[in-house]
Amino acid sequence: MSRQSIPKRSLKQLSTVVVTVVLITSLFAGGALAQMGDEADPADEVFVDENGDAVLLYEENATDEASGELGLDVSESVVYAMISDEMEEDVSGAFSMELTDDSLSSASEFAADRPDEVDDLSMNVTSEQTQENSEFDAALDLTTESMIGTGDADERTGSFSGESSSSADEYATEGEFSVSPGVGASQAETSFDLEISESDGGYTLDVGQQQSIAQYQAGNWETEAAAKQTLKSQFAAVEDELDGTVTVDVHDYEFVENEMGGGQLDIEYTVELENVTDGLESTLADDFADDPAFDMDRDEAEELAADVLAFELETIDLSYAMTPDAVEGSWNIAFSDFDSTANAVFDFAESTGETGETFDDYAERYDAQAQANLTQTSEWELTFTDDGTESTISGEMATDTENWEAYVQELEDRDIETPEFSMTASAETVDDEIDMEMNFEVGQEEMIQTAVSTMIENLQQSSTTDDEAIEFMTAFEEADLQIAKFDLNMDDGTVEVETGAKFDDFTAFEDHLEDAFSGLSISHVYADEDAGYVYVTELVDGEATEDDVLSHEAVGDETDIHMPGEWDEDHPRLDTDEVNEYLSTENSSDEDTEEDEDTDSTPGFGVTVALVAVLSTLVLFRRD
Repeated sequence: MSRQSIPKRSLKQLSTVVVTVVLITSLFAGGALAQMGDEADPADEVFVDENGDAVLLYEENATDEASGELGLDVSESVVYAMISDEMEEDVSGAFSMELTDDSLSSASEFAADRPDEVDDLSMNVTSEQTQENSEFDAALDLTTESMIGTGDADERTGSFSGESSSSADEYATEGEFSVSPGVGASQAETSFDLEISESDGGYTLDVGQQQSIAQYQAGNWETEAAAKQTLKSQFAAVEDELDGTVTVDVHDYEFVENEMGGGQLDIEYTVELENVTDGLESTLADDFADDPAFDMDRDEAEELAADVLAFELETIDLSYAMTPDAVEGSWNIAFSDFDSTANAVFDFAESTGETGETFDDYAERYDAQAQANLTQTSEWELTFTDDGTESTISGEMATDTENWEAYVQELEDRDIETPEFSMTASAETVDDEIDMEMNFEVGQEEMIQTAVSTMIENLQQSSTTDDEAIEFMTAFEEADLQIAKFDLNMDDGTVEVETGAKFDDFTAFEDHLEDAFSGLSISHVYADEDAGYVYVTELVDGEATEDDVLSHEAVGDETDIHMPGEWDEDHPRLDTDEVNEYLSTENSSDEDTEEDEDTDSTPGFGVTVALVAVLSTLVLFRRD
């Protein structure tokens, strides 16, 4: 039964990766706050102005080579970081990402030294989902040093290919595989062929097999009568448990003894399993009726069991053969008439009270798939060769859909949004390097916002979750992100990271900042490789004395206190105009119109990195 489209599952996986990164890095930021405790250590210097506002200065004594700046401004609701450092890895490349309230896009390109064992590489992946179409294509060609040994080794080859098709009412797949010489291949030919078909009230199994029989088993197979009795005994449990009838007919039989006391069996037979469907339904109904969690009487249990088993088995055809030269096999499987089974599963979930919004969404999507007759098809092929000198792997996979546009319309009629996304990725060897590129874009309202809200609910329900993690994620949600950007560049042994974000209301993080600095009201934070500056609003009143300043826990006996009139330094601040330019946003003081209060927002990786950088740097303001 096809629950949802392959592209939908792919999007869900990608979204999960993004949200997981958000959670992990957000918890790291919360950890930075936890390291600081409830109060920061006293500043090295404090500068008080005539209004009672102050700047706390923390000298930085770090010995690493990193340089840059980072900070936040509460009134502008921006956070920003730019850090440059040396790196040992010989890698060049760039990565960028931008996140707004309705889209996430990223682009990257990297070049690294080609490993000596890689001779040639070519990879291309494209995936697209729009309102009109959904498709996926991938191709890989890779040549490396031999994986099996020296140049004297026998050549090995392998292939694996197949296709599948699924809709709301049908599923079918077929394919074949071959490996030569086969790993574990038998000196005597071993084969097995099985075909299962559904008959009235039961199933028919047509079987052909060749296999070696050990001495201790020879008595079960050395005559046709013994073989028939052995086969019948193997299915005796079916008769007992399902109250059915098993009939075994042997069509061809040969058993050749060997000098070890065993032999080689070659047999073809048919097994008729009659009246087992009723037994299956009865057994399943017993389970439903006897379990108090299901809360259903016998009639309801029987009806549900019959619906669950209502799908049709079209065919199951499996085969494989092992010889000294190869292992080969194939399959052909098909089912149909899933409608009753699917609806029975949905009804069953509803009866147990375990549906929830997610399961209801599945039911809606299944119904939309059925109404649109959405059909998904996939094809794949993989080949492998190794001649003892080099190994070559080639593979292709393609997925496509029919009636996708009608499916999207059916979803829209059910108030379910279909996100649009596109992704391209490629890698290839160029001389002594491997060049890689990847571009990704997804558009969906509240995609990550919804995920983060769910994440908060899960954190709240967990008995092991740190309260600071919940508080931080909740503040993230309430701050209402407008845009976030992240850029990474690596070249000539240097790595540079630039990231920033603009919120609608950064005061949602006010409690976190106050907790970090003994309850002080923080308006601005700036840090570079030399020092950190914390701008405090109303540290004291305008008539305060030095003793009043000293009474604050952020000021200690060794803090140099500079009262109004005793200093005229200009302390560095974050250039919010440059930050807004980087984010392609306007400075709030220059805005002529206000943002719509109903504008949705979505937290993302870039903003979290910026917050991690800022909040982790606040740890510098502690003394170990």
